[in-house]
Amino acid sequence: MIRWFNTVGNKDLPLVGGKGANLGECATAGFPVPPGFIIDTSAYTVATQNIQDELAAAVDTQNGTNQGVDKQASKRAQQLIKALEIPTQLRAQVEEAYATLGDGARVAVRSSATAEDLAEASFAGQQDSYLGITGVDALWDAIRGCWASLWNERAISYRRKHGVPSDGLALAVVVQTMISADVSGVLF
Repeated sequence: MIRWFNTVGNKDLPLVGGKGANLGECATAGFPVPPGFIIDTSAYTVATQNIQDELAAAVDTQNGTNQGVDKQASKRAQQLIKALEIPTQLRAQVEEAYATLGDGARVAVRSSATAEDLAEASFAGQQDSYLGITGVDALWDAIRGCWASLWNERAISYRRKHGVPSDGLALAVVVQTMISADVSGVLF
């Protein structure tokens, strides 16, 4: 369930999402990528296995129409995820990987959707990211927050608009050491 950047690439998109796959490609190519790991989509699937029906029921209240999103249904789905009891094995793996980054490492926790950067749609900015996270409890809050953002109003609406079904959906989460920077930017 844990994938290090230097072990993944574009072939792993269904497991690590677009952001994770691209970080893997950059790390493998020798670019100076700050250290980190990906909590793959199987972790989301395992963690949410007991609430999948409830999630689907919460967002399918409008029979798949594109006429907006039921705010209460979206909120309910997010609450279900934020209240998740994390399976013991997953908790141990994530906390061990986090410890490898250094005692109390300051990290960015970023959503990495498997439906990002499709030819016909870009899901950039649909799910949440958290910066400056320190400590295991804050890390778990941020991971749950990323997973919950898969069910926010804007993400649900965008999926409906582009015909992306909600069932079987999964999200990877990137956990990456933050560095102090004098300058930063995004290149497209």
